[in-house]
Amino acid sequence: MPTFRSKIGRTLIPLLPVNRRTFDILRYELNSITLRAGNFANPVFWAKVHRLRKQRGLSINLGSGGYGKPDWINIELRKQRDTTLSLDIRRPLPFSDCSARRVLAEHVLEHLDFRTDALTLAREVYRVLERGGTFRVVVPDCKRYLQAYVSGRAEDWAALGWHFQDMPDDIYTPMHIINHTFHQSGEHLFGYDFETLKLLLERAGFSDIRQRSFRESHDRDVAIDLEVHRPYSLYVDSVK
Repeated sequence: MPTFRSKIGRTLIPLLPVNRRTFDILRYELNSITLRAGNFANPVFWAKVHRLRKQRGLSINLGSGGYGKPDWINIELRKQRDTTLSLDIRRPLPFSDCSARRVLAEHVLEHLDFRTDALTLAREVYRVLERGGTFRVVVPDCKRYLQAYVSGRAEDWAALGWHFQDMPDDIYTPMHIINHTFHQSGEHLFGYDFETLKLLLERAGFSDIRQRSFRESHDRDVAIDLEVHRPYSLYVDSVK
C-alpha cells in the first residue's frame, strides 16, 4: 500500500526538471553532505570518536540498517535507535589503525561503486583491522541468480526465495528478478560472485579469503548473519 510520502513523491517528482533516478542520486548525496557537515560541527560526535580511537578489539557493523548488534559499533548513514555513529562509509573510517577485531558488512558492498567506493571501504577496513582480524562480507550471490535464470527451473528460483505463483506486483519475469538483484531501483550498483569479491578484497590487501556458509566462520562472533538474507546470499571471510 503506497504511503502518503510516496504518493506525494509520485505527484511532485514528474514536475521536476530531472528524472526519478537523478532525483534519488541528488537526494542521497545531499543527505551525505549534510551528515558530514553536521558531524564536523558536532562536539558530541567528536567526543565519541575520540573515545573510540583509544579502544582496541572493536567489533564494527557497517550498514547495520536497524539491526544493530549489542556491544558493537553500529554504523548507518541515517541515524536509527541502535546507531552508534552516523557515517558516510565512502569516506575514511574514524578509527585507529589495527583497532578492530572484526568488521561485518552485510548487504552493504553492493550499494557502493565497485571501481571507487567499494575498494576505498575495503582498504579502510584492512587498515582498522588488527592482525588476525576478520572482515565478513555478505552480498547477494549473483552467480546463483544467473544459474537459476539459465536453468529456468522453478525449484532453483524457490531456493533463492522467489516463487512464480506469488510474485510482487512490480516484478513480472525471471529477467525482471535479475534486474532487481543487480539494480534494485538504483540502490544496487554492482553484482558479485566469489571470484569478483575475492579480487576486490585482494586489491585491498587481504590474502586469506574464504567462502563461508550462513553463520559459519572461524570467528563465531562475526557469524551473526541475518536469517532474512540466508536464501540468496554469498558469505565471505577475509583475515588480515
